[in-house]
Amino acid sequence: MSTPLEGIDFLARSEHRVNALGALTAGPQDREDLRAATGASNATVGRLLDEFEARNWINRVDRRYELTPLGEFIADGFFDLVERFETEQAIRDVWRWFPTDLGFTLEMFSGATVTRPDPSNPYSPNDRYAELVESSGSIREIGKIPLKPENVRSVFEHAAAGMTVELVFPSAMLAYMLGVAPDVATEAVNSGNLVLLVHDDPPGGFAIFDERVGTCCRDYETGLSRAIIDTDTAEAMEHARSLYDAYRSDATRFDTGVLVGN
Repeated sequence: MSTPLEGIDFLARSEHRVNALGALTAGPQDREDLRAATGASNATVGRLLDEFEARNWINRVDRRYELTPLGEFIADGFFDLVERFETEQAIRDVWRWFPTDLGFTLEMFSGATVTRPDPSNPYSPNDRYAELVESSGSIREIGKIPLKPENVRSVFEHAAAGMTVELVFPSAMLAYMLGVAPDVATEAVNSGNLVLLVHDDPPGGFAIFDERVGTCCRDYETGLSRAIIDTDTAEAMEHARSLYDAYRSDATRFDTGVLVGN
């Protein structure tokens, strides 16, 4: 009998086996289906099917193959492991700035999009934030570091145009952001779509969009943003909403009249 590590190696060292197993997780497949899914020859597909049958991972029903409960068990565990490695590789270089202080876990950010500055585009995190704004109908954001000026203007413009925006920041940070674009800030406030709330000691920043939550991997020693990470997992969304509501309940309304002439 092979060891568990040998079993993992049997599967992982063959891209054809991995792709075939992935195809079978979607439902019964015939040989042509598996050829298309793997790009393998008839002989290779036949060989891997024999291997899967020998391990009791699949059953043949007429001309189609389907996973047994044992095969489903292996597939679920294997692809969970692959997803963990994908997450680890994506976050590895910014791990020391990952916002664990907010209570987020790596599991919550499984399959996350990680956007880092790079030499060809040092502003790529800002661009990613702008993409998230564009694709959403609402934003709830909390933090202690103000948004970049270009993102401030974009958020206020979207609020003026009808987007629901709620920001929870220290008073000085809100005053700064209003001062970045006072005209559009006035329009956004007067629209009723921009709600500004003051919290003296908010946590590190995160934003809740319609279908995603994003957070900044910020180096608070230098003030630099090392990356933006965003995900749509239900666990991350639920945690972000709960955390946001807890801080929001302690926040007070910001007096916009003093700053924008209301």
